[in-house]
Amino acid sequence: MTFVWKESLKQAEGMLQSWTKTAESSTPSFAKDTRTLSLNVLAATGFRRSYEFRSSSQPESGELETYRDALQTVLDNSILLMLVPFRLLRLPFVPKAWARIGIAGESFKRHMVDMLRQETSLKEKGEKGTGSLMTSLVRALDTYQEGVSSSQDHRDHTPAKGLTAEEIFGNIFVINFAGHDTTANALAFSMLLLAVHPEVQSWVAEEIQEVINSDKCEAWDYKLLFPKLLRCRAVMLETLRVYPPILALAKWTNRYPQELRVGERTIAIPPNTGVMPSLLAIQTHPTYWQDPLLWKPSRWISSTSATASDNPQIDSNGQARQETLLVPAQSTFFPWSDGPQNCPGTKFAQVEFVAVLACLLQNHRVHVTREPGEDFQQAKKRVLATTEDCDLQLLLRMRNADSVHLEWDRV
Repeated sequence: MTFVWKESLKQAEGMLQSWTKTAESSTPSFAKDTRTLSLNVLAATGFRRSYEFRSSSQPESGELETYRDALQTVLDNSILLMLVPFRLLRLPFVPKAWARIGIAGESFKRHMVDMLRQETSLKEKGEKGTGSLMTSLVRALDTYQEGVSSSQDHRDHTPAKGLTAEEIFGNIFVINFAGHDTTANALAFSMLLLAVHPEVQSWVAEEIQEVINSDKCEAWDYKLLFPKLLRCRAVMLETLRVYPPILALAKWTNRYPQELRVGERTIAIPPNTGVMPSLLAIQTHPTYWQDPLLWKPSRWISSTSATASDNPQIDSNGQARQETLLVPAQSTFFPWSDGPQNCPGTKFAQVEFVAVLACLLQNHRVHVTREPGEDFQQAKKRVLATTEDCDLQLLLRMRNADSVHLEWDRV
């Protein structure tokens, strides 16, 4: 996770620099920029493709040959690509915008094939892999069946070991989608919420100033700092509680009936039955959460008096305190799913989010650009209405995040 931490800090510095340039002719889209940041972190840590941060206010390159740009276009149009094959989008009579998506899909797959061949070649030579996610997928398998979908392999009824090439590509896409958009969404919602809750910004910044002694992000030590930045993590957890990226989890019983205890009742779920637990309903249920619809990151932190041996933090009143992160009651909070099949990217997402937030709030504060004649309360009402106006495009997303402009001031 050290590499995730360092890359997240690097990208956050680039994003903050683009947001604080006084010569910018247009206000960047914070939602698009958090997606770019998250994509760059994933590309660098997962696939060893490193890119400098490029703000949404900068002109688009129009390139689709790079891994990052092709993947961005694929992710932005994933629903269309699930319905229409690449080759059909390249037909001469389709709209140019669709043709561009088809080109991106083909380019992305070429990158996947090249990475797969590279890792397979290194494995066959007995050499060390690149250390990417592709390395893990290829090397964790007994055998890579490159031609499993070819006609020759269809004639060969010998069972294939491990995953096929298409299955590897499918896993890579899911990892890209889940590891990119979910964290970016959490960051986008958090930026808006922090902008209209200056008291939360001050509360988080108090911890950052206490824990981090250096202004140079490249000097920040992951193993030393990440466990101490509990308030930064609390912002993420609270945002995911109120604005989960997915609203329900699809679960299936096996071939045996399953019992589910609900209050005083025991419900028998038949075999082979699908169940869709609602994340939003459970995570905002008043039985488990006080003021459940209120965005309140401090609910995740419990504070007790501490002695010097506890390595405490000192609050604004000079009192020594020991803070711990709340562990919710079982099955009342599961944005990364729950149980033995929960999301393997949980720690990755938390490390990325905490690094970005700590970098942004160490020396800066964010506020909303007000419309003419608008006071703070009116601006806050407008921003909160934006966070509530969402649709579900595979993930929960604000419909019109770009209607709100943010400004960052150095403190």
